[in-house]
Amino acid sequence: MIGYDHTSSDTTLLLSSGKTLFPAILPKSGAGQVASPWKIGSRMQVTGICSDQIDAQSHVREGIAVTKSFRVLMRSPADVVVLERPSWWTPAHAILLLTLALTATLGVLGWVVVLRRRIGQQANLLRESDALFRHLALHDALTGLATRLLLHDRLNFTLESAKRRGTGLAVLMVDLDSFKEINDSYGHAAGDEVLRITANRLLRCVRKEDTVDRLGGDEFVVLLADLANLHLAEVIAAKIVKALAVPIPIEGLEVPVSGSVGVCAAFPDQLDSDALLSCADAALYRAKAKGRGCFETFTADSMSAR
Repeated sequence: MIGYDHTSSDTTLLLSSGKTLFPAILPKSGAGQVASPWKIGSRMQVTGICSDQIDAQSHVREGIAVTKSFRVLMRSPADVVVLERPSWWTPAHAILLLTLALTATLGVLGWVVVLRRRIGQQANLLRESDALFRHLALHDALTGLATRLLLHDRLNFTLESAKRRGTGLAVLMVDLDSFKEINDSYGHAAGDEVLRITANRLLRCVRKEDTVDRLGGDEFVVLLADLANLHLAEVIAAKIVKALAVPIPIEGLEVPVSGSVGVCAAFPDQLDSDALLSCADAALYRAKAKGRGCFETFTADSMSAR
């Protein structure tokens, strides 16, 4: 192995052989001005004049002569033959590269995790926005009830389900009797409150599997599904009439209200969705003509006899 000593005018190579360190001296006259081609850490073969001084106090140690000093005097750079140059790839460099690679890998993995989390959050926001838009498109903004578009989908689904189950269904048209007077007397804000309260009362009168829709204004539709007995439609209609007759508090006053209901109950093989809606609407007009605050029923038989 090779090292340099620049403490003198001569070029001195500090060589190591095992655990022994000794100098190899090249006079300046022999080195000239040419830069040394030797690299620190190279394995070399050196020839030249050897100077060896024996330790006078311990001439021999375990049968081997112990030198006090040892040096080699070279004549020219040609006395040095490089057998192996030092490799850059050392354990320290390998550890450094592995550390850098591991750090870069962890950084990339961390960025991937952060990126996936951001993409997931954006996807969740898009799904939530899409669900919100779909809900707003299919539900009334004031009352939260289903709209006319959703009513037709649920009516067709209920008809198909009734055909498979062999059960009946009913459509109830509901209309407030004095809504225009409330709007004119108390304002539109009071009218909106009446509509919200009416929607809640309708929801409390029906079952979980039934549907309450707002067609617009003060008109509502109740869809009753899976009726084993068509008479149940009249029971629910009477319950609705009674619930809507309860006065509504507006501006500290108990304002009397009432509602009229038209009922059309049938089995799915008797009427289609359009006929159900038409019959319920006709029954509603009959209830209003009868005096309001009541319900009238149109069955498939009565429509046939009409």
